[in-house]
Amino acid sequence: MPQIRVLPDILVKKIAAGEVIERPASVVKELMENAVDAGATRIEVAVEQGGGSLIRVADDGCGMSADDLRLAVTSHATSKLVNEDDLFHIETLGFRGEALASVGSVARLRMLSRPRNLDEGAEIVVEAEEVHANRAAGCPVGTVVEVRDLFFNVPARRKFLRAAGTEYGHVHTQFARIALAHPHIAFDLKNNGRSVHQLSPADSRRARLGGFYSRELAEGLLEFDREEAGLRLEGYAAPPADARSSTNWQLTFLNGRYIRDKNIQHAIRESFRGLIDPHRHPVVFLFLTIDSQAVDVNVHPTKIEVRWQDARLVHSQVLSALRETLQRAELTPALSTQRGFEPRPAGGGVSDMESRRSLMSGIAEEFKQTQPIQPDLAFGPGIRGSGERSASWPGRSTGGGGANLEAWREAYRPVDSGGDVAHDSGDADAGIADAGGEAAVALPSDFPLRGAIQLHNTYLVCETNDGMMIIDQHALHERVLFEQFKQRIASGKLESQRLLLPESLHVSESQLALLDTFGELFERVGLEIARFGADSVAIHAVPTVLKEGDVVGAVRDLFDRLEQTGQDEPTETILYDLLSMMACKAAVKAGDALTREEIDALIAHRDMVEKSSNCPHGRPTTLRLTVKDLERQFKRT
Repeated sequence: MPQIRVLPDILVKKIAAGEVIERPASVVKELMENAVDAGATRIEVAVEQGGGSLIRVADDGCGMSADDLRLAVTSHATSKLVNEDDLFHIETLGFRGEALASVGSVARLRMLSRPRNLDEGAEIVVEAEEVHANRAAGCPVGTVVEVRDLFFNVPARRKFLRAAGTEYGHVHTQFARIALAHPHIAFDLKNNGRSVHQLSPADSRRARLGGFYSRELAEGLLEFDREEAGLRLEGYAAPPADARSSTNWQLTFLNGRYIRDKNIQHAIRESFRGLIDPHRHPVVFLFLTIDSQAVDVNVHPTKIEVRWQDARLVHSQVLSALRETLQRAELTPALSTQRGFEPRPAGGGVSDMESRRSLMSGIAEEFKQTQPIQPDLAFGPGIRGSGERSASWPGRSTGGGGANLEAWREAYRPVDSGGDVAHDSGDADAGIADAGGEAAVALPSDFPLRGAIQLHNTYLVCETNDGMMIIDQHALHERVLFEQFKQRIASGKLESQRLLLPESLHVSESQLALLDTFGELFERVGLEIARFGADSVAIHAVPTVLKEGDVVGAVRDLFDRLEQTGQDEPTETILYDLLSMMACKAAVKAGDALTREEIDALIAHRDMVEKSSNCPHGRPTTLRLTVKDLERQFKRT
């Protein structure tokens, strides 16, 4: 039987560090929270190599004496708790007393600090839990913390750190969360010596939001402020037209602390239900204030989750505030104008529908040029064929060839048979002889025997030998384009087209770092994106398939997607999602009226691509209904 033993102190501290210190961003969070709790009016953060090499946080807070500095790096030592009752009304951001001790056990830690009532400061140096120096030092009022070589003595943890750009993205996210929650404090951020943010104290939360996000977004936010039953709720919501492809733009703060809460997320979704696409997410910034005794923040080691005394109150207040704000607001989106491309059509701009129609025409032309005619196939029940109007179902002919699009389209036209159409009394799949007495050829059961019709400019309905099929035009076109993109990118990269005038897009600092991480991936899909100032990117070239679409919206969704999950996923997974997103943007939409040629070309490609039963996102493209199903519904059997 294994013997039970007490763990060594160093192992205990490393285990504790694993709960608190996950990556450099975790260190930044803990140090910035300590600075806020110290009453700082200015906090400066500097990182190198994503924080793995250096993290430096300086503040002008209350500072610490030499004795306090020595105790600060000891486990479970804090000035924020005195007795057990304090656990039930925590009003500070940090309170566990483990952060500095945990950092000192897995990094090289140096601290300088001086309180306002002393003329001399103190310095302490800790390396792998051992104190190497504890002496007097000259320094300004406040505290400076330097953390070098994070996880230098825990190689198993260090090897799991991501690229410097990825880690810096997480650092920026933590910096932004704390800076947004405390607009009255000035914040500075430097990355590898480059100044990223210099935020002066802001008069309002809207002004601080404008410092991180685009000024246009901040100015367009809908503001609300209400208080009921001890819960103060301040918030800003973007109109539904500004919805994003990820939840990264939904931030909730409770008593100055960033949190994630399922009740609040559900209330946000419900308030926007029916106003945005179900697959998109609203932009919402919430700032909640409540008595510390009405909420338990001591639930999660990183303090990101809370437990409410009255969760229903929180849910109902958030839901009501957002609904009332949206009801009062004018939500009609402004007309969006896209700048032209090079070369620009002589007639001016081209609509999205015209662009998609051009893309479908290309598909039809490609199909027409690559599929030879086979004029000797007859048609199935309900269509009279002749030697002049014969076609095979693409990819299904017995002679190994496909069908010419024009002949296939001609076969789609209903024939006025005058009641002379012959009907096979036997097996429908055996085919029939046409009016000219030619031999019948068996057709596959899913061959659309009559011309497809478009319903509500969204669905295509075709007759088959054994019933009918209903096609979602957007889902099928999305699959066709996706498979074409896969084939093209396997042999090189997607074709791109330069913009006549580059489009600019405001991005967060963490998104800006994605340019270095995913630059090669952008090039493969035909995107040329470069830095444009401190907080924007310029789009110089886009894939040809997106040349007349919402370029800025597509790139914005791409950055949101990569920031949310892409950094830790394999490149091929990211590429799959990127191509599917591009296919979705370029495909015909529900509500687009298609011509006969476009309908025929789209259906012709159904059996020419893999997995045509579903779009790249998993939605079905086709539904089948057999004659037997119809007979059962009409009680004929």
